[in-house]
Amino acid sequence: MSAVGLPVGKVDYFQLFGKVKLSSRKELEEKWEKCQIGQQFCEYLKEKEISYTWCIRHPEVLGCSESRDYYQRYQEYLGNDYSICKHLLVHERKGEKRVFLIIVDDAKNVDLSRLKEQLDCSKLEFVNIEEMQDLLHTIPGNVSLFNMEFDCKCKVNLIIDQELLDRKLLAFHPLYNGMSIFLTPENAIKYLDIIHRNANFMMVPAKKKEWVLEKVI
Repeated sequence: MSAVGLPVGKVDYFQLFGKVKLSSRKELEEKWEKCQIGQQFCEYLKEKEISYTWCIRHPEVLGCSESRDYYQRYQEYLGNDYSICKHLLVHERKGEKRVFLIIVDDAKNVDLSRLKEQLDCSKLEFVNIEEMQDLLHTIPGNVSLFNMEFDCKCKVNLIIDQELLDRKLLAFHPLYNGMSIFLTPENAIKYLDIIHRNANFMMVPAKKKEWVLEKVI
């Protein structure tokens, strides 16, 4: 288990991130508290003997593209065979209104219309912020596989793209989008076993690319 670029304490954290978007002291204190949640969760994984290869602390990110920008700074450590995991929390518009957390590589543009056919369900749409908080105790930009432990009533059906199982490492936020950990697919599945949750591993359909033919004159 390794750490890359991790400030060791509160003072180091303030020195590293204190100038990010001119954060106020109060904002930094709040971010530090959230950082502590991430650190405590990493300790929890360690106690459960779920190992991760790398841990990176960075300013809070709101999407996969922002995460990639920071990860590229550690390319010599991370290599190229990893996936930044994109999380889509959706539910059926009608009928049973089942909820699905779909995890895919960030480069995949999921075709929800084809996916609903595979799942034999009604049209899928994204949940609102209030429902996300109720189901997984988180907000957009901070959704992770690890939030499944908050789904105490087992309302969320987990779908993991089969393609992710072929990657060397998978990147997730440890309950805080200012930190990222990289672990093997096997250890991600081990985490699900520990919290007694199952996942549906399937080939999640991607939208077909539209090719435009241009006439050269």
